[in-house]
Amino acid sequence: MGNDLREIKPFLGLNSVTAAEAEVIVLPLPFEGTVSYGHGTAAGPSAVLRASQEIELWDDEIDFSLDSLKIHTSRLFSPAEGDTTGTYLVRLFGQSKMLSENDGLLMSIGGEHSITPPLVRGICESKKIAFSDLTVVQFDAHADLRSEYEGMKQSHACAMRPLVENGSRVIGVGIRSVERDEIQYAEESRRVQTFSAQRLADDHDQERELCSTLGNLRGNVYLTIDVDVLEVHLCPGTGTPQPGGLTWWQTLRYLRALLHQNTHCNLVGVDIVETVPMLGTQVNEFVSARLLSKVLAYCFSEKNKPESE
Repeated sequence: MGNDLREIKPFLGLNSVTAAEAEVIVLPLPFEGTVSYGHGTAAGPSAVLRASQEIELWDDEIDFSLDSLKIHTSRLFSPAEGDTTGTYLVRLFGQSKMLSENDGLLMSIGGEHSITPPLVRGICESKKIAFSDLTVVQFDAHADLRSEYEGMKQSHACAMRPLVENGSRVIGVGIRSVERDEIQYAEESRRVQTFSAQRLADDHDQERELCSTLGNLRGNVYLTIDVDVLEVHLCPGTGTPQPGGLTWWQTLRYLRALLHQNTHCNLVGVDIVETVPMLGTQVNEFVSARLLSKVLAYCFSEKNKPESE
């Protein structure tokens, strides 16, 4: 399965405009340097881009046409010969910063979850956003708040830690696999709010609280989606699958509260990570592509309405 963007069309099959013209800048990141269980996330971006060709461009839920968007699909930002995890992530920070100098929303497709901190840092530096003025909404099975994992501070299992350490607020959604010291760190930081998958499934009041929290966010928001947040039948190909995840309709309900019903938050970037294509099925990549299409529809439907409406 190749990773060459020449083999596939741009995201959603739409003609790619320049980055300067784009409302959405798609950045494919075929990187896996710290995976600790299942492998194959490096093939995720190409597979997601291919799957996106099969998505209907009209979103029937909210009556929005995705082909009204101006989208730029960048070439694969692949590891260079001799890259370590550290050097790749440094280069990724530079790429994120450069692309974020444009007005379009940076939408990155991983790859493993270690890509999120340099993406966020690049956006913040480019847009002059202080970490303390940023809320990261994290859809994930894992808290990713470890100080290090298998001797690496830049591990996919540590992706949220540097964001919190630098002052960002993190709202974790669908968490169901966490170590005691991660919970302790979250509580001591006072900047992490966790909505566990089990409580969201069992407690309607918890769901209402989450939707209210997301619907009332103000200011700058970065959205990161690890596909293992979903129940395993929706993402059997992912690095560390966990049973008991969010249903499709739960996930859309929460994204809708954040991106469609909330008109006060400023989405500054989004990524989706940990998609692993599998032989004999297209479920993994199609679900990821569909999620990204819903994110765009929710985010841009209100913005693109004529003023007379």
